[in-house]
Amino acid sequence: MKRYFYEIMTVAAALVLTVSCTNFLKEEPKTFEQPGNFYSNEEQVQMGANGAYYGYRMLLNSTGIGGAEVVVLTEFMCGYVERTANSFADLSEILNCSISANNGLAAAPWGTLYESLNNVNTMIDILETKEDIDITQSSHDRYLGEMYFLRGLYLGYLVRYYGPVPLKTKPTTGFNDAQMPLSSEAEVLGQVVSDLETAERLLESAGVSWHEESGRVSKGAAKALLAKMYLTQAGYPVQDQSAYKKAYDKALEVVNSGIFYLFSTYDAARKGYDTNGAEYVFSVQCMKDQFHNPLHMVGVPRPGGLTLQPYISMYDATRPGGGWLPCSALYNSYATGDKRIENHAFYFTSQVSLDGSVTHTFPPALYKYWDEDAVNDGKSGKNFPLIRYTDVLLTLAEAACAGGSTSDAAAVDAYWQVRRRAMPTENKPASITFEQVFKERIWEQAFDGENWFNMIRTRKAFDFASGQVVDLIGYKGPAMTGAYEEDDLLLPYPAEQVRLNPNLKR
Repeated sequence: MKRYFYEIMTVAAALVLTVSCTNFLKEEPKTFEQPGNFYSNEEQVQMGANGAYYGYRMLLNSTGIGGAEVVVLTEFMCGYVERTANSFADLSEILNCSISANNGLAAAPWGTLYESLNNVNTMIDILETKEDIDITQSSHDRYLGEMYFLRGLYLGYLVRYYGPVPLKTKPTTGFNDAQMPLSSEAEVLGQVVSDLETAERLLESAGVSWHEESGRVSKGAAKALLAKMYLTQAGYPVQDQSAYKKAYDKALEVVNSGIFYLFSTYDAARKGYDTNGAEYVFSVQCMKDQFHNPLHMVGVPRPGGLTLQPYISMYDATRPGGGWLPCSALYNSYATGDKRIENHAFYFTSQVSLDGSVTHTFPPALYKYWDEDAVNDGKSGKNFPLIRYTDVLLTLAEAACAGGSTSDAAAVDAYWQVRRRAMPTENKPASITFEQVFKERIWEQAFDGENWFNMIRTRKAFDFASGQVVDLIGYKGPAMTGAYEEDDLLLPYPAEQVRLNPNLKR
C-alpha cells in the first residue's frame, strides 16, 4: 500500500508543481496556467491530491544537516543536541541564539512550507469551485478533507516557526500575492484550527477510517493534530484558556477510539515505523529507492568527529554519517532504570561493526531512527512519524493539568501509559502535574522535531542541572552558548523574502 501511494504521489507531484506557481515568494511569475482546466474526473483529482502530499515529505528532506533540517533544526534550537561532525556558520548562529536573516537553515522551512501551501490551495480551490468534476460526493469530501488537513499542517508549522506570517489561503495568481500583509499568530492559529475542524468534518462525512494503512490522512490524524493545535492556542502567545478543554476533549476522542496503542517495547516501536497505525497516527511515507529517510544517517555516531572504522553502517561508506547526538546533560537526566536509555532503545553506546570484527564503544548516540535494513545498503525506507500516539496521550495529560495539576482519571492514565513503558516498576500516581508531563515530553519526544514547539508554547524549559522545569526566557541550554531572550523564540524572516515583501517586519 505504501509503495502504491508513494509512486502515485511522486507522479502527481510533478503535475501539481507544473500547474501551480510554487515559487511565488521567490520571483515574479511570468505566466500562470489554469489547473482547473485539467481536473475533470476522480482519477485526475486523486492525482492532484496525492501530489499535494509531496510537501510533507519535504519536511524531512531538504538541504543542510543530512538533508533533514526542517526536523533537525528544532532539536538544535532546544539546546540539548550536539553536532557530531564539523560545525558551520548557520548552526553556530542557532547555538549562539543569534540567528540572522541570511541563515540558510532558518530560511529552509519558509520556502518548503509556502511552496507546499500553494499546491494545497490550488486543490482546495478546484474542489470547491469547479462544478463539472465527475466524482462521487464521498470521494470529493475525502480529498477536500485531506487538503484542509495538509493546509492546517503547513500553516501550523509556519506560525510556530516564524510567528506572524502572510496567511495564504488562495492559490497564487500574480506577483502581488508575494506582498501580502502579516497576520497575527492568533489569526493564523485560528485558520489552522478552522481548517482542521473542516478536515475532521469532511473526513467523517466521507467515511474515512480512524487510521489509514496506505498512509493517507485519517480521521484519527485530523483529530490528533486538532488536539495539538488547540493546545498551541492555549499556550503562548495566544493564551486562550478555553482551548485547554478543547484539546482535552479532542485527544480523549482519539484515546477512546481504541484504535491506537503503544508498542510494548521500544525495540518493537522502532521496528514498527511503517505500520501507519498503532503508535503512529500520521507519518511521512518513505521508500529507500525513491525517497529515503535520512535520519538513520544523521544518527550514526562519529565520536570526536571521526567515522568509525570498520563501519557500523554503509552510510559511512557512501557519505559520512553523523549530524546530531544527545548532550550528556539530556542523556543523564533520564532516571536510573529508564528503559529508553538501555543500549539500543532510544540511544546506544556500542555497536558491532558490519564485518563483525570489533565492537565499537562511544558516547551515547541516537538509536531512535536506526534502521537495520539500511546498514548494508546505505538507504533507509522507514517512515518518519509526524504525529505519534505518545504525543496524543501527553497532550491529553497536559491539557487536563492546564499548567497546574489534575487527578482526572483519563489524564493520569494517559500519562501513565507513556511513563509505564519507560519505568515499569514505578507505581501509578493518583495525580499528575504539568511539570511531570513536561519532563516526560522532553524525554519521550526528544529528536521527534516537537520539543521546541512544546517549549515556546509553554515558555518553559527542563533545566537538567537542577532537575526542575524553569522559565524559558533566561535559560541557557547545555549545548547553547547564550541564554534565550524573547527575540530568540521565532526564526527571522528570510532576507530574500524580506526584499520581495516589505510587509515582513516585526
